[in-house]
Amino acid sequence: MSNSYTIHVTSALRKSQLLLQQPWDLPLQRDALEEAALMQLCKAYRAFLAEQAAQLQLGFEPESPQLIIDALGVQGRASAEANELSGLVGDPQSWLSHMLYAWEEQQKISVGADEKQQQVNLIPLHNEVAKPEFAHLSKELLLQWHRSLSELVVRQRAHLDEC
Repeated sequence: MSNSYTIHVTSALRKSQLLLQQPWDLPLQRDALEEAALMQLCKAYRAFLAEQAAQLQLGFEPESPQLIIDALGVQGRASAEANELSGLVGDPQSWLSHMLYAWEEQQKISVGADEKQQQVNLIPLHNEVAKPEFAHLSKELLLQWHRSLSELVVRQRAHLDEC
């Protein structure tokens, strides 16, 4: 499978790999490299969604695998790859949901944003979607996510090439 997004996936995965190979000696350096590596991993994931959508000739850049599933459903088609990704995103125990949640947490600027949000909600949210526990970033965790995402991309590309 090759389309205009393939290079973006490959580039972001390579950049995250290079960041993870840097020495992490100082705390500020560690924080900067963790955030940069996580950003590149999430960028690779988003580019991979766009790559899949382009391969499936959907004509848009999806923000989630569910959008791919929905667009294909309207056309009477399905994608095992999008279903797999959706399952990983929806599973609070999966590496992908942990990675995306870590990125979401990194994007929060103010301290206590969760508490402020909870104060605004006057009606308790009983049916809230389970979120994974925030995993504190580490080089080992980021390396694990890099391996998992790289393996997923290679495997799903190979499967789509067979179809």
